[in-house]
Amino acid sequence: MKQTITFELSPISVEIEVDETLSQEEMRKIGEEAVLQKLSEKFPYYKWSHVEGTVMKDEDVVCGRPVKFKSTGEIGIIYEIKPGTKFPVRILINGNKEMQCTKAAIESISKKKKIDKLITGREEFARNADEWYGARTAYFVNGKDIIPVVVNAGGRGNPKAYVVGHEATGSYYSLKPMSMRKLFDTLKEAEEYLKAFA
Repeated sequence: MKQTITFELSPISVEIEVDETLSQEEMRKIGEEAVLQKLSEKFPYYKWSHVEGTVMKDEDVVCGRPVKFKSTGEIGIIYEIKPGTKFPVRILINGNKEMQCTKAAIESISKKKKIDKLITGREEFARNADEWYGARTAYFVNGKDIIPVVVNAGGRGNPKAYVVGHEATGSYYSLKPMSMRKLFDTLKEAEEYLKAFA
């Protein structure tokens, strides 16, 4: 059985004697050796956690990435990451349920899962009010492209529409009031908009 143990170390400072002619890279290598020596003498204060199985890599935990909760099997899309908080990963499930967790609680989903099945648009009351509240999924029209996005309208400033995909990198569109008109709840609505302006 695979187990993952994560150690969160405090910053480690070391003093080194170096020749002034050394490059930054050479000084860094000497510093690394000094840190390893210090760690072998006395391990510093740390926090640790234990999880059964594997944990997603940091570079895979990005906004717009579809993920699955290990405990329930529910599938959602990461819409926000707040490092330094107890539950830094914010996930939108079924288009209307917002959850918070650690990266240890989630895993990647199969690339066979169609992204379109995860885009559900707004609830009826938000559609009637023509508003985007909190985090919601949508289709964004950019030029001639229709892009599945997760919209995070809960923060300060302009809402962000993160591109949704299995290989999402956290790229987003900053939505000004005019570009909010290019958000659609369904693929059909987005296609009709493109036809009308083609």
